[in-house]
Amino acid sequence: MPDSKRITEVFPQPSPSSTSLGFKLLSLDMKKWETRVRFEGRQEFTNPAGVIQGGYLVAMMDDTIGMLTGMKAGKRALPSTVDLHTHFLRPVRVGVIEVVARLRNIGRAMVFAEAELFDSRGKEAARCAASLTLNPVNSPAP
Repeated sequence: MPDSKRITEVFPQPSPSSTSLGFKLLSLDMKKWETRVRFEGRQEFTNPAGVIQGGYLVAMMDDTIGMLTGMKAGKRALPSTVDLHTHFLRPVRVGVIEVVARLRNIGRAMVFAEAELFDSRGKEAARCAASLTLNPVNSPAP
């Protein structure tokens, strides 16, 4: 089970976006900077073709990467996605969706990360690479 005490210190309550996507933390490896999260691919997320609309899949990967980056930053900074490039590999049907994310390069002001999204059959359906900026919590107003 993930280190729930540390997680609740950084994130006292889930964000509304995480809640709406059905975010459930499955694992968190703070040494490897890797996490696995489960989401609910709901019927209301589908497009006219009956598969999960791509924007929801991107949101799931972004949410997972953001949480992991937030864990790295702790209370000193808030991560903000600057760029997220996605490859869609196959359609995703309604059901359980899992995302594995890892931080690849961690700097003082920028973090580079990647994620893979798996459908309910465990097949990789999308992947992304992202860059995030770390915004200091106590930064002066512009």
